[in-house]
Amino acid sequence: MRIKRNSKKRISLAKDLSKPRWKVCLIGAIILVLFGAVSVRAFKLQVLNRDRVFDVAKKQHHGLFTLLPRRGKIFDINKKELAINVDVSSLFVHPGNVKDPNRLSKNLSKYLPHSQKEILGMLLSKKPFVWIERIAEPEVVAKLKNANLEEIGFIEEPKRVYPNGHLAGQVLGFTDIDSKGIEGIEYDLDSLLAGSPGKIIVKKDARGRAIMNNPIDIEASVSGYDVVLTIDSQIQYIVEKELKKGIEKTSAERGMAVLTNPETGEVLAMASYPFFDPNNVNKHSEKGRRNLPVWYSFEPGSTIKIFLAAAALEEKKVKSTSKFDCENGRRKIGPSIINDVHPYGILSVTQIVELSSNICATKIAEILGKDKYYDYLKRFRFGTKTEIDLPGESSGRLANSKDWGPVELATLSFGQGISVTAIQLASALSVIANGGYLMKPYAVREIISPDGKVVRKREPEVISRVVSYDTAEEIKKILEGVVENGTGKQASIAGYRVAGKTGTAQVPNPETGGYYSNRHIASFIGFAPADDPKIALVVVIENPRKAFYGGVVTAPVFKEITEKVLFYLGVSPDETITRAKIMPDLRGMSARDILRWAEEEGIKVKLKGSGYATDQQPRAGERIKEGVVCSIELKQTI
Repeated sequence: MRIKRNSKKRISLAKDLSKPRWKVCLIGAIILVLFGAVSVRAFKLQVLNRDRVFDVAKKQHHGLFTLLPRRGKIFDINKKELAINVDVSSLFVHPGNVKDPNRLSKNLSKYLPHSQKEILGMLLSKKPFVWIERIAEPEVVAKLKNANLEEIGFIEEPKRVYPNGHLAGQVLGFTDIDSKGIEGIEYDLDSLLAGSPGKIIVKKDARGRAIMNNPIDIEASVSGYDVVLTIDSQIQYIVEKELKKGIEKTSAERGMAVLTNPETGEVLAMASYPFFDPNNVNKHSEKGRRNLPVWYSFEPGSTIKIFLAAAALEEKKVKSTSKFDCENGRRKIGPSIINDVHPYGILSVTQIVELSSNICATKIAEILGKDKYYDYLKRFRFGTKTEIDLPGESSGRLANSKDWGPVELATLSFGQGISVTAIQLASALSVIANGGYLMKPYAVREIISPDGKVVRKREPEVISRVVSYDTAEEIKKILEGVVENGTGKQASIAGYRVAGKTGTAQVPNPETGGYYSNRHIASFIGFAPADDPKIALVVVIENPRKAFYGGVVTAPVFKEITEKVLFYLGVSPDETITRAKIMPDLRGMSARDILRWAEEEGIKVKLKGSGYATDQQPRAGERIKEGVVCSIELKQTI
């Protein structure tokens, strides 16, 4: 019997059996694609991006806590250390290892400047590593080590130290607890000085729990760049010492001084008093940390007459011998009365600067004209920042000449209605000292990399020529006359030719718009030796109470600083001056004794009157110039 087969069912069954094969192929293809993608990704991670992946893995298995960076050193011009690092202990704990937090916090509070509650909060932290005290005092560390508190750890970190105390404190600035620069050079060059911080490495298990090693693993810090300043620490010491003496002698509030090399623009000393010790920041106010010669602006008073005279001579509006009527000490300009300290009649330009006549200064300014005067003040860099490489510089204040009336022109001729900084005055004065060139002042000489290479070295930079050589030389002679014959006699130094100018200004009263009657700023600016200047010096003292004229308050300070600095620099006295005769005090001597003295010394004298000497020219202590006839006034005492 034949069995009849169903062909339709057979075809259907074949189709059903073929369906899973396609599914398997599809799933296999997907798996192959995914496997290929994973392989490509693995190749990228393990070969192409190997270092980055290791870093990620390291972060997952290591916790990092930073140490303080080791900042670069700051040196003076002779490589004497001004800012350094010393290793000091910082205290830490692993909170998970503290068995009795209450007991430990109680013990630590006996030694540290924190309450027991504050320390307990640190000890109960969930973190694997906690700082208890950064940069602890050495005596505290010694006591804690003697106390044998095993749960406390010690790590050496660099602490910023200034080995010379307040020397150039405001110039150097300081750093905060995190070793970040806050003021001065420390702030301005923080990115170079900072260096890279070291790291404390805390290992973690697969679940992220800390595995503490003892001793702990530390990755060393990288030192920052060293900085070499133009400051000479010995000159800085002289300037600070004599400035302090002058301020204390006159019971003044504060003062400042800047000493530069007029040929290069290098700042050799820059002082602000009261001094600032960056080792003890908290003992000083924010105002006391400021670098006054750069930041503080004030009215310059009669020191501005140097630059008025230079402009008028350069423009050939006057000669040094040109005569002016000083109107016996009183002149009316508009609604204002201009006065001189002493009444004068006819004076030459040289005498106007020597004797510091305000009235005749106004007349020179009128001849020069307000636009030209303004132009020269700007050329000397007044009203504009000098762009010295120190932070916090002020531009001072100089109104545009379009806003000047007759009174404003008059007051500006003797230094009122304008404000300047000490560094501006030093820079402008150097123009006269160096023969007419405006040099850019600077305080940073070199930057040295951690491997000892000089990566940046500053060279002197000429900004512009302000006046001609002949004008500068003529002003030099006039300024020598200020010291020899005028208001600056107390700045004279035996054996040296000194050039300078006194300044006395009232302090503006912001409430009234006028001036305080009992507050003054005394100043003296000058350079030496006058024929070949090695230094230019600006001395400013605010609110002296025992006297207030620049010739009395600041000229003696200028003398003491300049004399000592010239000796330190090895500048020899001028032999022609050394051989010059000095005028003795002849007062009270008879005519016969005076004539005998004159014959012995080979000096010519002219006697007026009879009896005994009551007055003399030159004054006692002044140099008797060759060919000068000494004038002696005599009077009968009976």
